[in-house]
Amino acid sequence: MFHNIRKPVHISLKRQFANTFFVLLFGIGMGVFSKFLDCTPSNELPYFIEKIDLSNFLGRVAIWYFLAVFIAVYSKTPSRAAVNVFVFFVGMLAGYYVYTRIFAGFYPDRAYFMLWSGLTVISPVFAFVCWYARGRGKTAVIISSIIIAVLFLQAFNFGLMYFDVSSPLEVLVWIAGIAVLYKSPKRLVAVIAMSVVIAVVFRIIFPFGFLI
Repeated sequence: MFHNIRKPVHISLKRQFANTFFVLLFGIGMGVFSKFLDCTPSNELPYFIEKIDLSNFLGRVAIWYFLAVFIAVYSKTPSRAAVNVFVFFVGMLAGYYVYTRIFAGFYPDRAYFMLWSGLTVISPVFAFVCWYARGRGKTAVIISSIIIAVLFLQAFNFGLMYFDVSSPLEVLVWIAGIAVLYKSPKRLVAVIAMSVVIAVVFRIIFPFGFLI
């Protein structure tokens, strides 16, 4: 199904380890930063961070979904994408929950932990498929459209008689997702159009929300 739509780039084993280690550190850092913001009263944060409500933004799905897509599509091979995204989420969870236990002084919510652990377990499959989104051909367009559709659902609330912005930051993430997967103007139009159709279908199937 995925043959010939994107060719893997082979790199040395040393480079692979270095890239994955960087991804792990990035995941740990993001997890710690997210929990730090969550545990810090908003009036003690810099005005800009408080104003854009960064803490709540990092508590939602869109930014983590985008980061996973970014890591996946810029990995050198689909198997490296699977490894890197998995390691990113492992690092994020480790940073988040170690910070919670040591600095916040309590154990994280079990249900929330199990949810993110489950997403971490399945993330390599997601990453493997997403890697092909920057390839060529119809399959790549379909994969890109599904990715952008999910970001669209996070950025906008809509129904038969209304259309609202969920969060300006999530709109920026949606735009960033489009930029990351951009290949050509013609393909851009096709991906955006198809993603809107897919988003509407998802919203009909999941009328009370998609993902988290």
